[in-house]
Amino acid sequence: MAGTFTLGIVKPDAVEGGKTGKIVAHLEAAGFHLRAARLVRLTVAQAGAFYEVHRERPFYAGLVEFMTSGACLPMALERDDAVLHLRSVIGATDPAEAAPGTVRKLFAESKGRNAIHASDSPENATREIGFFFSEGELAGLRD
Repeated sequence: MAGTFTLGIVKPDAVEGGKTGKIVAHLEAAGFHLRAARLVRLTVAQAGAFYEVHRERPFYAGLVEFMTSGACLPMALERDDAVLHLRSVIGATDPAEAAPGTVRKLFAESKGRNAIHASDSPENATREIGFFFSEGELAGLRD
């Protein structure tokens, strides 16, 4: 497959709730190919660095606390137009506003416990994938 890559993260609420497999299956049914994945528990320093772009936002401290509260599953995903398609498949940040059939409508608890992260641009996808996976882990996946 010669698609584009994006990063998705099954967040701690969904991992703890036993929803990881259902979310991955939902993404695969939407045409994504799982190219790398790792179950991790982020440290405060790691979560802070990953979400650095939001440091000045009022939700930053809570986001870092939440993302370090349990295990999460970062995933390198591939398909045509991966970034935009994943954003569409996961739905609005607030599950109450998410379209029917989206990951967040199906699996999220609230706006703050929204089950999944997705890169918001191709540039951020490249940076975010590099945050979790080395070039060696991704070798052979890119054409």
